[in-house]
Amino acid sequence: MPELYAVAVVVDPVFGERLFSIAARMPVWIADTPKNRSAVEQHRARHPGQSGTEGVTTFKVDPDANSEDWCAQVLTNVDLHHGRFSHNPPYSVVEVFGATLTPTLRAALGELGFHFVHGAGRWLSRNVIRCCGLTSA
Repeated sequence: MPELYAVAVVVDPVFGERLFSIAARMPVWIADTPKNRSAVEQHRARHPGQSGTEGVTTFKVDPDANSEDWCAQVLTNVDLHHGRFSHNPPYSVVEVFGATLTPTLRAALGELGFHFVHGAGRWLSRNVIRCCGLTSA
């Protein structure tokens, strides 16, 4: 069976250096906050020349919104850059860090063809979504 192409979405504003172990496994989209920005700069200094489809991408967030909204809002861009029109094979796994699977977030994921499966402390979808450290609302 071929390995699944996974992408991480990090919406924890203080994820920081935990980024390093995730970025070693898959492309990461991470909320652009002061603590995360510092970790991203360190990662990029250690891995110059990584493309966006293999490295770390930051995305702007509204500090007045919650992490579930941040996640729902960035998913379209993640899909644009890692989906079937941009990548072969397209991503089939999303690992989300720092959000609760709310009805709004579940709907945003559903619009992209993801479904929810709960197991082993993670939520899974689209073929699969792994959401780490999250709960289902």
